[in-house]
Amino acid sequence: MDLNLSILGLARGLSEHAAARQSVIARNVANADTPGYKAQDIVPFSEAYGDRAAGTALRATRAGHFEDPGTAARYRVEAATAFGAESPNGNDVSLEDQMMRSVAAQQSHELALGVMRKSLDILSMTIGRR
Repeated sequence: MDLNLSILGLARGLSEHAAARQSVIARNVANADTPGYKAQDIVPFSEAYGDRAAGTALRATRAGHFEDPGTAARYRVEAATAFGAESPNGNDVSLEDQMMRSVAAQQSHELALGVMRKSLDILSMTIGRR
């Protein structure tokens, strides 16, 4: 019996994307006072999932090719487009913007977990364990 359900794969992908996005956001917040630091974000899930489905996602051929194997190896990191001016030291991290992005990533993660939970509930009912 093949339980490789696409809905679970999609939910897993969304969960991984949200975790990767939180990691990039945490790095932005940690560098909020670093002169010249430019805020980053990862591509939206719809683009990242489309790349993975088409088989064109980024892959490292050697471990040292990416800065953070947990995020950059799976998702394309790009400059974040934040509203507002950059600080006099060249840093463009907006803590308010990063908070909003963090909440959005948290909501995506909760959505993915909810989909997984309900899918597993349906499977349990199907085999008569509930």
